[in-house]
Amino acid sequence: MLVLGIRRSPRFSPNSVDRDEAIFSAVSSRLLRKGCDVSVISEDLFVGVDVSRFDLVYSMARGSDVLSQLAQAEEGGTLVVNSSKTLLCHQRANLVKTFQNANVPMPPLQVVNPAETLADATCAALHFPLWVKRGDSSAMSSRDVVYVAKPDELPAVLEDFAERNISSVILEAHQEGTLVKFYGVRDTDFFFACRAEDTAFSKFGLESRNGHGTEAELPVEALKSLTQRAAEVSNLEVYGGDAIVTPDGRCVLIDFNDWPSFSPCRKAAAKAIADLLCKKAQSTAKN
Repeated sequence: MLVLGIRRSPRFSPNSVDRDEAIFSAVSSRLLRKGCDVSVISEDLFVGVDVSRFDLVYSMARGSDVLSQLAQAEEGGTLVVNSSKTLLCHQRANLVKTFQNANVPMPPLQVVNPAETLADATCAALHFPLWVKRGDSSAMSSRDVVYVAKPDELPAVLEDFAERNISSVILEAHQEGTLVKFYGVRDTDFFFACRAEDTAFSKFGLESRNGHGTEAELPVEALKSLTQRAAEVSNLEVYGGDAIVTPDGRCVLIDFNDWPSFSPCRKAAAKAIADLLCKKAQSTAKN
């Protein structure tokens, strides 16, 4: 089986280049051990590549130019995981709207243009403290995810987003509770969840806002159900993110990402991803 892997550009891996490379390499190694003929390329060098000759493309790319090229290839029948067509449709602001429409539990949130004056109704509906999150792409710096404690702090934060020509932001109420990191691979038995405070890594150092969570056992099955629902609704197959377990035991989604680094569970995740890729390629070949 002829396979192409596309590495994520460092600009889309803030403080995580080595971790993203580690999961990419681990999956590539697994595919090689399964007998696949694997070629790899960085999305920064992905220019004029004919992907139609490959049986499968596994991609961590996030740049719109590369995603557009891969989406065209998908239209022609090329198998791409995660689907670039899905990623183009589900930029972050669109993704949270999709979750809202599907009743996926999330904190109260609104999507706005930071360059426009907020309507009175929008202001009245805001819950402080809140987070202002970049809505047109994943976060690429600490300025893309900002904690706002009080209403009078919000205008300056929105102005900073507008000055960087970011056209949409998510205003998401801060949710108290235990912050959980989760990782999943659809159509496999793989799922992993842990308290954020139990991991040794923080991308932007923001997890401390949630303080020390409960010592109670995590409701893993409830977290799995929540995140699998989000994966189904978004049509992402390799995913991860953050959730909150509230003091009364509810599970609330606060972040959902395509193909994370899987740092706390890399070995098991790489096996599950490689198994999924081979299964999908074989199924496509039969059809």
